Amino acid sequence: MGGIFSIENPVWRFINKLLHVLLLNVLWIVCSIPLFTIGASTTAVYYVTLKLVRDEEGYTTKSFFDAFKTNFRQATVLWLILAAVGALIGADLAVYMRSSSISVFGMVLMAAFFAVAVIYLFMNIYVFALLARFDNTIRGTLKNAFLMSIRHLPSSISMIASNIILTAIGFLAFPPILLLGLPLMAFINSWFLVKIFDRYQVRE
Repeated sequence: MGGIFSIENPVWRFINKLLHVLLLNVLWIVCSIPLFTIGASTTAVYYVTLKLVRDEEGYTTKSFFDAFKTNFRQATVLWLILAAVGALIGADLAVYMRSSSISVFGMVLMAAFFAVAVIYLFMNIYVFALLARFDNTIRGTLKNAFLMSIRHLPSSISMIASNIILTAIGFLAFPPILLLGLPLMAFINSWFLVKIFDRYQVRE
């Protein structure tokens, strides 16, 4: 029986990680309320989830706020850039959807738009995790997010797919999973990202 209730038991270790993720969701929501702080909050979440995947978890709250403060300036600039690009993509999509005529040029334009939108989604996954893991400039972080998302395309697609599936499950089948929110997605993404980032550790 001792093995069942041991903190080293895989089941209890998994539950412990989920409790960390639940706490992270509370911290992320509270610290994202001003909206312009979403980037810093997301970076802090990834800082902790990357450690959780490596079994390096410590004091979640302290680690979160340390990362939040350390990366605040760069994360805020990156968030504002990504938000502006996202708004532009959304506006373009709205204009296209209102168009009554579909020409060959329009179909080519839509394909190009779709490619840009997918890359944008990929970069959103990598940018804040990269900022949490490596010291770099804003331009360097954006560049690496783009290159890594393309170079590790299978992992990028897997992360996007898992995030979409989790969201669908939360809204359509099992609402309680929404209590884990974005940090759960970050935690799952971190399983892929840790392996990717390890390849660049020496070079970084």
